[in-house]
Amino acid sequence: MLDFASSLYLGLRHPSAQTGGYDALTTGTPSSLAAAPLARVVAAQAAALQGCEAGMVAPSTLHLSIDVFERLGRTHALVADESLYPVLRWGLQRVMGIGVPVRWFQHGDPADLARRIRQRRNELPPAIIVDATCAEGQPAPIARYLALARRRGGLVAIDHSQVLGLLGHSPTTSHPWGIGGGGLLRYAGIGAAERVLLIASWAKAFGAPLATLCGPAAIVSEIARDGPTQSHCSAASETSLRAALNAIAINRRDGDARRATLIERIARLEFGLRTLTRTRLPDLRVLRHGHPLQQIRLGSPERTKALHAGLRASGFRTALLRQHEARYALAVVVRASHSNTDIDALTHAIASLARGLPRPAASAAACGNVARPLPMEELEHVQDLGR
Repeated sequence: MLDFASSLYLGLRHPSAQTGGYDALTTGTPSSLAAAPLARVVAAQAAALQGCEAGMVAPSTLHLSIDVFERLGRTHALVADESLYPVLRWGLQRVMGIGVPVRWFQHGDPADLARRIRQRRNELPPAIIVDATCAEGQPAPIARYLALARRRGGLVAIDHSQVLGLLGHSPTTSHPWGIGGGGLLRYAGIGAAERVLLIASWAKAFGAPLATLCGPAAIVSEIARDGPTQSHCSAASETSLRAALNAIAINRRDGDARRATLIERIARLEFGLRTLTRTRLPDLRVLRHGHPLQQIRLGSPERTKALHAGLRASGFRTALLRQHEARYALAVVVRASHSNTDIDALTHAIASLARGLPRPAASAAACGNVARPLPMEELEHVQDLGR
């Protein structure tokens, strides 16, 4: 089966022959007591890659969201993007359950964020919590968020998972994602002295099952020492740490070439989908552009679900995203390891399935089924995309 559901964007897999052997899978010691030597190496290299003062390692972004929001909830007023990815939302729901208030602002809307902050003038400095990308797949307006936080002595916490390993410094027309894969701060030219926390899963572009928190040394050190999961949960395994180091080495050696290939594959898929819209599926809408995680929706839930089922029966693994109000979208994940033949096979399969899909509703056909991009909080994964 041809896989378009795996989130290994750069095609990194880390077989044991690349990562080497080890004496023990885990030290059995909580990170807050004694971080493993290899964890300290990964943390330092992760911080250097992303342009931050310091870093720390955890098994997942869920662990980090618990630690980060418990710390920020004591000293900051939490203000979060309403389209925040579910894992970070779970961390916020936990602190809400112990009495920490959280306010929400409209997705990708710095003006609404400014209004929310102004509503309460005499409170703690804001901690603005956002995703690194907008719903359409473009980088979030991080400089504007940071300016709002800076005015009131606050900070910005970013779910960095969808851009780490993709975006980098010095973007140009020929290198639209920039160079190096260090992520959003590198891409936006924001220095290490700024009060920004980057929470990143390495299971996306880098293919390593762990997460890092990078940012100002004082805050990161405090969270590493006092975070609940740092004391009460197992640390990242030796296997995961070795995979992360392998990913850093591969990224340094040929990451830019892999990113260039990935950009070409995404462009090829988007061209094919535009052609299908003109020729076979006028109700087809692409909800994200220029990102490996493409989201496709047809004019009715029945047509979208039928396309997903038809692709699976034809030998293509995609993911179905369930939305509010009984709507669905199809997730197609493009990887650097996909060939042009793979991309073309997918678009040809969609074209061949078009005629057999349920007929579009008359109202949708008459109106052209103009659809707004869906905010990410409306998406619930039916198939796990590897967080």
